[in-house]
Amino acid sequence: MSKSLSLAFAFLRERKSRTLLTTFATAAAVSMVIWVTSSYEALHKTYDEYANLALGRYELGIAPISGEPTDFVPAEAIAPLREDPAVKAIDPMWAGRVAVVELQDQPLPGEIPNGGGGSGSGSNSPLPSLMFLGTDAPQPPFDMAEGEWLQNTDEELQSGTPKIVLRADVAERRGLEIGDTLTLELPRTNQAGESSLVVKIGGLVNAPTLFGGGSAGISVLTPSVGQAFVPASLVERITGQPFQISLLGVSVDPEADINRFRFAWSPRLSDHSVPLQFQQAFEIEEALDQASAAQNVRLQSYAATGVAMLVAMLVIFCSLSMGVTERIRQYAILRAVVMTRREVALLIVIEGLVLGVVGWIAGIALGWGLLKLVENVFSDLLYHGVAFGPSSLLLSTLAAIGGALLASIVPAYQATRVKPVDAMAPRQSLTEANQIARPSLVFGLGLLAIGPLLTFVFPPSERGIYVAMVASFATTAIGFVVLAPSVVVLVDRLFGPLLARIFGIDPKLLASQVTNNIWRTVGAAVSMAFGLGLFVGIQVWGFTMLEAFVPGDWTPDAIAMIKPGLSPDKVDAIAELPGVDESRCLPLVVEQPRLVDDITGSAERPSVIRQDNVIIVGLDPEGAFAGEQPLLELDWVAGNPESAVAMLKQGHACVVPDHFLEETGLQVGDTLSVDPPRDAGNTATYTIAGAVKLKGWHWQTKLTGLRPRTHRAAALVFADYDSVASDFDLPLASHVWFAYANGRADVESTETSIGQLVESIYGPGTETNEVSAKVVSIQSIRDRLLNGARRWLWMISVLPLVTLLIACIGVLNVIVASVRARRWEFGVLRSIGFTSSELSRAILAEGLMIALVAGVLSVGFGILSGWCGAGLAQYVSFFGGLHPPMVIPWTPIIAGVILVGMLGILTAAWPAISIRRSRAMVLLQSGKDFV
Repeated sequence: MSKSLSLAFAFLRERKSRTLLTTFATAAAVSMVIWVTSSYEALHKTYDEYANLALGRYELGIAPISGEPTDFVPAEAIAPLREDPAVKAIDPMWAGRVAVVELQDQPLPGEIPNGGGGSGSGSNSPLPSLMFLGTDAPQPPFDMAEGEWLQNTDEELQSGTPKIVLRADVAERRGLEIGDTLTLELPRTNQAGESSLVVKIGGLVNAPTLFGGGSAGISVLTPSVGQAFVPASLVERITGQPFQISLLGVSVDPEADINRFRFAWSPRLSDHSVPLQFQQAFEIEEALDQASAAQNVRLQSYAATGVAMLVAMLVIFCSLSMGVTERIRQYAILRAVVMTRREVALLIVIEGLVLGVVGWIAGIALGWGLLKLVENVFSDLLYHGVAFGPSSLLLSTLAAIGGALLASIVPAYQATRVKPVDAMAPRQSLTEANQIARPSLVFGLGLLAIGPLLTFVFPPSERGIYVAMVASFATTAIGFVVLAPSVVVLVDRLFGPLLARIFGIDPKLLASQVTNNIWRTVGAAVSMAFGLGLFVGIQVWGFTMLEAFVPGDWTPDAIAMIKPGLSPDKVDAIAELPGVDESRCLPLVVEQPRLVDDITGSAERPSVIRQDNVIIVGLDPEGAFAGEQPLLELDWVAGNPESAVAMLKQGHACVVPDHFLEETGLQVGDTLSVDPPRDAGNTATYTIAGAVKLKGWHWQTKLTGLRPRTHRAAALVFADYDSVASDFDLPLASHVWFAYANGRADVESTETSIGQLVESIYGPGTETNEVSAKVVSIQSIRDRLLNGARRWLWMISVLPLVTLLIACIGVLNVIVASVRARRWEFGVLRSIGFTSSELSRAILAEGLMIALVAGVLSVGFGILSGWCGAGLAQYVSFFGGLHPPMVIPWTPIIAGVILVGMLGILTAAWPAISIRRSRAMVLLQSGKDFV
């Protein structure tokens, strides 16, 4: 042990520059882990603080175990709890969302400037809803900011304008004040015949807030989720149903043992017809920690750790591998004289661990210093601040030490294979390269085939999806690593002569340079390929997933949103406007009803196409689907335009997207039942007349006001105008869909003309009666979507690009070692007539060849992993289920390959300049170190 330890430190001191570069690269990888994991640490700290405040003045909450909004606390559970001496107070609460239509008789201001949905259909389409909590608690759950807590007279509650209490942060975001009135759209007509209710803000309460994320994604219901508080006696007037208990707030005597209280009551609560459970601060924190926001940050931390560990492993591997190659004769002599195979292996492992530990210490200091600098400079932008805790320490240790241990395996094995006779005649690496090229090709291609087979040929079930994802990614990554020696040989043979011609050097100078020590070249190339491969994979995966959301060619050129709407006969005036194709212009009525049955499985696993509602658009079937050039140029998957038009003209038939049939199991001829929002309890039923491809309908409906009720929908459904207008009480067309005449139009002038037409019918708009028209072109939606997606993809591509830069240090180590080992050879070449310029250009070409190997590996890995990743995401991602075709964004990929090539040349620049400046005699004198 002592011999191995002494030799390890001596070898590290011998190559100071290599040790320094390797340590710096490891430190950079560790600081990357700390940077990412600090976000999770800070978020966890925020969750801890929020959880301690979420229950307000209550020590405990009691709610249904299921967490479903349709389950309520049985009323008989309250009396026994009130009789317990440990209970000071128990307050029943109802929780539910209610649509807010107007503020002070005007549309409610949105939270985001210039944001908000569209007009929807009709004159009273709801804008953002609020989470209401109904309670008769005599005291507010949180401190009042201003105003009074739920002070109402009986007359106000029964038939007048009742007062409510709003969260202070909600009021600030919405621009609301005490005394303002809100108009609520009731989910159903109440006993008094009211379909809407005007309430007045009587107070503001300071409830805890989760900045940068919300508690809406957790299954635990607490008083802090309430955005507006109303008296319990008002709930029946709002919902049209008797008051039901969603949550119990329990105040416990300070002298009581809360743990013993919970232990005694938990079995009794679970025995109710609706099983109940206690909620305490630590359970709220646990639920927050399991919510999607925390899981995303946690996954980022794990991903950064895995990336950093691989980077550290590859960089340290290059350093150790070079050391083994350079000291092959020294190891042979040590084996012959004093050391066993085990001691030689231990020597390599100690070298790796020293590099890892020193890099870990330096990385912690660097990472923490950067975090504190950012905190001091950008403190106002950090919702959760910065933190360095156990997770950061553990994951950074795993990245550095784990990477060092993994990096030691192959070099240690290589060192133990050294025989004493190798001191006289070392093995030739070129022979080894030729021996492994063909087996690596066969075995590597076999591994690469596993991912597509698991994804597309034998698609997994939802339960086995994560196993398939891990297996697919792992076999793809290992497959390209196994394939790397073959790629090195291929690049050496194919691109060596070409690069020699480009750099103006003798081809013999480049012959077999990257294959002379193939494992060193493989390590350097894989180091660079890892970062670029992740970058390419993200781009392919992102643009492939995006393809399903970009509006396709089936959609008309533009859509006009009109308030308060137009009667169908008035739309002819819009069709006659300049720039509008008169034959392709139709009025629309739009509603977003809930499905009677959960046929999409939204309760089991909601996704972008597994929702409990649909968007139903009423339009003229003949103009939309029939003729040589209909308004909607659709690709029919089931049924045909002729039969569908005939069924739609008979009434109560519809055309649905193909993914809706696949997700629900319905077929053409089956029926689809929905609940009209303005006529709760009644059902509207439509027969499916056909199915079509509707690429990109999601974003089109999002940005054009075609989602009047909620921000998600399972499908965009087309039906005849009269059926939709009658079933959903829509007397006016809220939208007009039209195509451009001659393929183009002036959107601004068209919008102005439509606005003037609407004003000529209704007169100028007033504070109480909005009259407006807005035209949104489909191309503007495409541009907005693509530009936003590109920015987002580049943001998440930062980590792979940083990884690529760190990996270049490993490549620099390889080239420096290669040049050092050939200094005597370079001296001989100088002596026989080669110039220093030719030799330096040869080194630059060698760096570019390593970059080319990395480019081939990374592009192959990125395209294959991105393709399979997008395919598997269809079964598990919230945005999956649409099965888009693979999209390869060549522009960023080519830019990434060019970047790798430039980095390859830059990393070779220092050794090239060093050789160029060295005199031939100095290079020849270096021969004694290698002979």
